[in-house]
Amino acid sequence: MEKRRKGIQVYAILIATVAVIAFLISAANFISAWIDLDDPLYAGRSEDKYASFENFKMDVLRSVSKEQTYVPDEKALLTMYEAAKEEKMHSATHQSRRNMMVSGWIGGISLILFLSHFWILRRSDKEDQSGLK
Repeated sequence: MEKRRKGIQVYAILIATVAVIAFLISAANFISAWIDLDDPLYAGRSEDKYASFENFKMDVLRSVSKEQTYVPDEKALLTMYEAAKEEKMHSATHQSRRNMMVSGWIGGISLILFLSHFWILRRSDKEDQSGLK
């Protein structure tokens, strides 16, 4: 009987530990995604080419080879920049919202697991008390 109780206690402690770790990780990811959602243009910050039109223009003009006959003019470059910037912002916003949703679900599930460890221990105590009578 005592071995069974120890096994249940160890199981409940493992559930609680895993739940707390999962909750902390999901909370950190949720906060990070929330910050990225605030300024999607700089989310991830892997490149600076969308930081300004001049950066974008220089990047495009560097990629134009000498054999190309068409070099985009200022108006075409501005249109390309606005479209690329809008796509980047839309993509970053979607990614942030997706990360927030996934982190929220994982946080909720880990909270349920954490609370279930109390339920398991209480049920075990009730079974032990009823077995002693």
